[in-house]
Amino acid sequence: MSYPTRPIRRAPRPDEPRIRFLIELSRALGTYGTSAHRLEDVVKYTASELGLECHVFSTPTSVFLSIESDTDYVTYLSRIDSVEVNLSKLRRFDALFNAVADGRMTPRTGVKKIKEIVREPDPIPGWVQILAFGVISACVAIFFGGGLREIGASSFIGFLVGVLGLFVGKRREHARLMEFLAGFIASLVAGALTLLIGPYSPGVAVIAGLIVLLPGMTITVSMTELATRNVVSGSARITGALMIFLLIGFGVAAGNELVNVLIDVPASIEPTRLDGVWNIIAALVSSLLLVILFRAKWSDAWAMVLAVFLAFYSSRFGVEHFGLQFGVCFAGVCVGVLGNLFARAVDRPSLTVTLPGLLMLVPGSVGFRSLQSFMNHDTVGGVETAVNVVFIGVALVIGILLANILVPPRKVL
Repeated sequence: MSYPTRPIRRAPRPDEPRIRFLIELSRALGTYGTSAHRLEDVVKYTASELGLECHVFSTPTSVFLSIESDTDYVTYLSRIDSVEVNLSKLRRFDALFNAVADGRMTPRTGVKKIKEIVREPDPIPGWVQILAFGVISACVAIFFGGGLREIGASSFIGFLVGVLGLFVGKRREHARLMEFLAGFIASLVAGALTLLIGPYSPGVAVIAGLIVLLPGMTITVSMTELATRNVVSGSARITGALMIFLLIGFGVAAGNELVNVLIDVPASIEPTRLDGVWNIIAALVSSLLLVILFRAKWSDAWAMVLAVFLAFYSSRFGVEHFGLQFGVCFAGVCVGVLGNLFARAVDRPSLTVTLPGLLMLVPGSVGFRSLQSFMNHDTVGGVETAVNVVFIGVALVIGILLANILVPPRKVL
């Protein structure tokens, strides 16, 4: 028995210039650190300007674009392999999609430009990245109240983490152990250094040395995505952050066990806090080094320095007068307003300012302390600290959302 058949209607090919541009743009934005709600806003805006009806669904590892026609939908999937945040490339993508949306550049040329930007090699030499890791760790040790011994130990650990990332990160199967190996080496070295420098606070050195790997910013971004109803992306991102915490924590625990077997580690002592002027120096140096780590343009360095100082001192003022959670929220408002003003004034992505500013406020170190409490069988302390992580993350998100009301962003990126 034969059945009537209808001719198969082939889906439109994705090499139509406008669709190809949207696919490449969404993949590039997701690769270099754009959150789900901003990515979706950019793609929807660009599609609308190009005369397309596009529905976007973004996760940390993929983007779905559904192009609507008069008769049906055609959906395209792009797999995303996220790498480090690259503010310089995001700035160029921002100018690129605006040029295509305004008609100053054709979509076909835009696709070519995006591919050229993505293929550009990293301009920062490996030794500079390693140096930046070590110096930033030393600066963070100052913020945590460390003395000279803690600063030296954390700097050395930061250097080792930078070397580890440079060589381990080249192969995917090795890169998956990066967090565990970093935590293991950090705790092992922190304990062994007591033989050279005497008793100090290894806990400060370990957290400061690992600060670049702690996913505090990921937690804040995931909270923002959840607050903007990007539930899938936010849930996936926060799960990834939790896994990073577990890998680092297990590595630290393993290193502690080994070092306690090999040597007799003296008891930790309270570090001697340095003068307040050291905080100013540390904030200045770390903000300049963030230009390197985030691959930003040096022409934007002044804004990043201003954001770091604003975040540092507004958080201190807020915590002193309003308490921890409301103080962090106040600092988030200040950083968010500065970012939106920067975007309005110079027509560049607000992320250039908000990212380094929020990095001073994110709860990564607090989350790691929570994990340490659990591993030390301090369940009550671990739960209490974990709750603080959630509240700090929520406070930051509320601060950013309030900033968008006080100074509405004029740009979608």
